[in-house]
Amino acid sequence: RSLSKPTYAGRFDQFVAGGLPIELSLTENVVKECEEEAGLDSDLVRRCVHCSGVVSYRYDSRKGLSSKTLFTYDAQLPESFTPVNTDGEVEEFMLLPAAEVLERLKENSHEWKPNSALVFIHFCIRRGILNPENEPDFLHIAGNLHTVH
Repeated sequence: RSLSKPTYAGRFDQFVAGGLPIELSLTENVVKECEEEAGLDSDLVRRCVHCSGVVSYRYDSRKGLSSKTLFTYDAQLPESFTPVNTDGEVEEFMLLPAAEVLERLKENSHEWKPNSALVFIHFCIRRGILNPENEPDFLHIAGNLHTVH
């Protein structure tokens, strides 16, 4: 995230993310966010970005208990693609192996925007990178990716 962001400045975040305006569909918003935050054109987004599930969570805020649901998407982009920060919300893009990112998350969770860590853990479970064979707390972790609203 950009160092100029008012919340979680400089922390690790998703490749692309954003709130859902009421006037846009999920697909329209994904296209908009991909264009704004990483310079993906709409045709590439429609071909390469697909919904992969949801993550939901609760947290304490100044206003009380807050519940959030995040729709998650996977992007299978061409190797030749290089993201471009077009809206100033990204400090830098980094391409790292998922297993390395998971280790960084385990060792330095404070460096992550909290809900982005949840989305990445969801990705690791779906891809088999994080599983009951290599994580003793797997059931606890997987179960906490979905709260009841």
